[in-house]
Amino acid sequence: MSRTQLPLALKPPRRPRFDNFVAGPNQAVIATLSQGVERGGWYFLVGPAGSGRSHLVSAFFSDRCQRDEQAHFIAPGNPQQRLLLGHADGDWVVLDDIDILAGDDDGELALFNALNRWRAGRTGVLMSGTGRDGFVLPDLRSRLGQATRLTLKPLEEGDLGELVRRMAAEHEVLLGRGVVDYILSRAPRNAGRIAELVESGARRALTERRTLSVPLVREILSTK
Repeated sequence: MSRTQLPLALKPPRRPRFDNFVAGPNQAVIATLSQGVERGGWYFLVGPAGSGRSHLVSAFFSDRCQRDEQAHFIAPGNPQQRLLLGHADGDWVVLDDIDILAGDDDGELALFNALNRWRAGRTGVLMSGTGRDGFVLPDLRSRLGQATRLTLKPLEEGDLGELVRRMAAEHEVLLGRGVVDYILSRAPRNAGRIAELVESGARRALTERRTLSVPLVREILSTK
């Protein structure tokens, strides 16, 4: 293995927490998830792809576990985890990206039955997705409409720049001159896509022992 391939420089994966989420215009959403939820309440975190939904539901799940509450995390896109819809209970159930169930007759029915069971058992529920419009089952759409809707707004340019700087600091990589402006001018104005780009760049920078510079970002973008 060559020196530039040594894995010792790599940092562990970024753990989603409330305090490392760049909130921007979403301070009220963070405040609700971290301090304002009611036991047995239902919440629907809504936003487009790349808006940070998965980060926040993961942070919420970790926070509930740290409070010694019984919580289950279900990613319905995983067939094994989808089975948990049939029996997961407790203080909280967290579902990341329920959109995967929309239009799937069996999936929609499983979610509907689970929501009925959780309502009867006063289990708190946090779901994430783009909304309820894609769901076909009328009773399920009605159930989803009963949840408190928390809508994520897109980050402004200044917030996206803060995201780049914060992620670079967490990975302990140096940012080259002008790289923040370069990323914001070349990458899609989407927090998720920018986070993926910085993550990839930081890993390259650490492995190759270089700064996260404009040339490095240009190389990464040219392969996408």
